Amino acid sequence: MIQYKTNYDKWAKYYDLIYEITPPDDSKIYKKYIKNSKSVLEMGIGTGRILLDFIQSNIQWTGIDNSEAMIEICKEKLEPLQPLKENVYLIKEDMAKLDIKKEKNSILNKTFDLIIYPSHSLMSVGEEKEQIKAICSGLKHLSNEGILIFDLHNPNNYLLNNEYQLLGSKTIKNKKYLLHSKSDVDFEKKLHSNHQILETERDKIELKSHEYFLYLEDVIRISDELGFEIVNLYGNYNFEIFNEFSEEMIFICKKKHG
Repeated sequence: MIQYKTNYDKWAKYYDLIYEITPPDDSKIYKKYIKNSKSVLEMGIGTGRILLDFIQSNIQWTGIDNSEAMIEICKEKLEPLQPLKENVYLIKEDMAKLDIKKEKNSILNKTFDLIIYPSHSLMSVGEEKEQIKAICSGLKHLSNEGILIFDLHNPNNYLLNNEYQLLGSKTIKNKKYLLHSKSDVDFEKKLHSNHQILETERDKIELKSHEYFLYLEDVIRISDELGFEIVNLYGNYNFEIFNEFSEEMIFICKKKHG
């Protein structure tokens, strides 16, 4: 079976620009839990958008991404931030295959107080079996009392947009940008494909992304299979409780004990 993957090396050059045009304001979710954490594992660090919001917190931060281009941009941002950058460790790896050891010759995994999958990164790893592997990777690196957070789109709100619609616009460094978007949804494959055009007065850049979605009942089943507990479920980044009309599904999870 063909698995659709986003080419994030192609996206890397425009990634920060798109988030500046349409900021998700998701850092407030992580802020609540970071304040009680000494170590963070970020699954899908991208260009370091979330990391840089908390770089002054003096937290040991490990970032995973499977895009070399994304990691290189993240490194460039960190380079001037001595000595803070010494707290950051970047790894190019598929999050579904991650295996960080506590010490070089140890059989034990390194563990973290907080593990996050921001920007719907879990959806980009592949279909459900790959997403399960990615969650397993997180759980084996989660401390006993640690928190694991991932966000998913609520597929109940998916709409077929056959025509491009304006998603946002912003003037940055005296240049006006328009971001247009349309989407395809394959409910049988649980696949959401998003087509975007980033437009300036002179250029049009076409980008495409693919995300495999899960329903709430899927996540509940997976949590039972893997032995983790959903302690909170929010419908947006303002901590509003999830309902069927919520745009997001933001899962706050812990390991089950006993």
